[in-house]
Amino acid sequence: RRQMRALLRRVVVASCPAAAASSAVRHAAVPLRRPAAPFGLARVSAARLSRREHGMSTIAALGTSAPLTGDAATAYDALTTRLRKLADLDAVEATLQWDELVMMPDGAAEARGRQKAALAELKHGEATSAEMGAAIAAAETSGAGEGCAWRAANIRDARRDYDDAVRVPASLKAREAELGARGYAAWHKAREANDFESFAPVLKELVALRKEFAAACADEGMKTYDYLLDQFERGMTSERLSEIFGELRRSLAPVIKTVLEAPPIEQHPIFAPGAFPDAFPESAQERFCRAVATRMGFCFDTGRFDTSVHPFTGGSGPFDVRITTRYDESNFMDAAMGVIHEVGHALYEQGLNKDQDGLPVARALSMGIHESQSLFWERYVGQSLEFWEANLPAFHENFPVAREQGVTAEDVYRFVNKAKAGFIRVDADELTYSMHVVLRFELERALFENELDVDDLPRAWNEKMTELLGVTPETDAKGVLQDVHWSDGSFGYFPSYTLGAMYAAQFFRTAREELGESKFDDAIKSGDFSLARNWLRDKIHAVGSVYPSADELCLAVTGSRLDPSVYVAFLEKKYKTLYGLEY
Repeated sequence: RRQMRALLRRVVVASCPAAAASSAVRHAAVPLRRPAAPFGLARVSAARLSRREHGMSTIAALGTSAPLTGDAATAYDALTTRLRKLADLDAVEATLQWDELVMMPDGAAEARGRQKAALAELKHGEATSAEMGAAIAAAETSGAGEGCAWRAANIRDARRDYDDAVRVPASLKAREAELGARGYAAWHKAREANDFESFAPVLKELVALRKEFAAACADEGMKTYDYLLDQFERGMTSERLSEIFGELRRSLAPVIKTVLEAPPIEQHPIFAPGAFPDAFPESAQERFCRAVATRMGFCFDTGRFDTSVHPFTGGSGPFDVRITTRYDESNFMDAAMGVIHEVGHALYEQGLNKDQDGLPVARALSMGIHESQSLFWERYVGQSLEFWEANLPAFHENFPVAREQGVTAEDVYRFVNKAKAGFIRVDADELTYSMHVVLRFELERALFENELDVDDLPRAWNEKMTELLGVTPETDAKGVLQDVHWSDGSFGYFPSYTLGAMYAAQFFRTAREELGESKFDDAIKSGDFSLARNWLRDKIHAVGSVYPSADELCLAVTGSRLDPSVYVAFLEKKYKTLYGLEY
């Protein structure tokens, strides 16, 4: 089973909800640690973490660090030594994971299972040892976090990780492993047979198991679904998500309805299925994708580019970041947009603070923030007209049939931005994708607030699909059974996809404001992506998880918490203009 313990440390496995539609990646949930109170940060300049002057570097806003001496220095050094050893074990796990997905022969599966089990036991022993607990306590009591946001965040997250690890009863972990395997098998069989009733019993067990996890591990007074959300999105609550997604329901749903009712935009014949079967050979797609990755700034000295069944970003970065893609000769955009997406993840990993490598603060802040970095490049750069104007020469060079057929940048732009309502989340376009996520969030919230029974999920799913997108699945396989996530209890995961898109929209607007809209757009049009990349590196990548939540990072970078109206305004302007509607 795909383990995600290292996801926000070293490994990102991402599905790519591009206009061209990538397939889903199998995700599995392991707690990704919830943020405790930011120990020490309150004493690092009371307002510093939430104050950002226009154009100021996010790192600069954190201020300088006071040097450590005496017992505090000794305690902090002892703690970081242990934390880096644990991170090295995570890196070994990440490398094994990459090998398993890319290089490992099928016959090695049993041996790899033993290797991973041995490594997991070693990691658990290190993470929950009395010596680790004592090292954290010594760093806390010595005041090692005072006067430095980086040290304070490392101690804060070390405490959170340790407390969460020791809270989980062994019996629950054993049941989680057993149910994960049984759940996946039951889901796969049920989807193939279009038989939700056969999956419902194990799904009920998975819901009950997650409730037990929350009862054992969540802080006092924390709601079950808030605990589950927090495993993926630090500091997020169902109340805050209801506020954010409620705005999408009110403001974006009418825009989607208007656009979908408009006549479809004209497409170049080369993009019609089967019209030009030899137009996009795999070898040419690989050359084009490598050229795009290089231009975006992916560092091949510390990175690899390979193929796999499902695209993902992995490795043990920032010094070892590995991306994969796949190729479909009937749809070149699957690989092209997938690579842009994965390079966005990879640039984040390669841009993390190398001085803090191996420490908690050098991890991505949340699933939503990691997704924002891939979607910043995929949607706001890669799906722009300027991007395809910059890359049209390489496109024509690698795909001469497209040149012969007179394909223009505008043709590619229209193709990657076409909108259409559909049943399948991973096939959804940029405009309609968020409604698929809103649906899943509302159903999960109802499940864990005891407002919906598992047996009623198919009916509720179909009703919400009709309400939000105007389509009703013909079968449960195209509806409630389409995603793998619930088969191993990955409740709370889905919101991160759309949160990432919204964070990306807000970061994109701020980047253009600070750098100059014309200057930013002209740089993309000329093929110079360094302006955008360096802005992201300075404002987001290098900061890692200093901030205790994504909202607080967003406040530091953009001057406000996540504001869904920015995302809605971007989509409304783009798609009404594209479809010739009044705006």
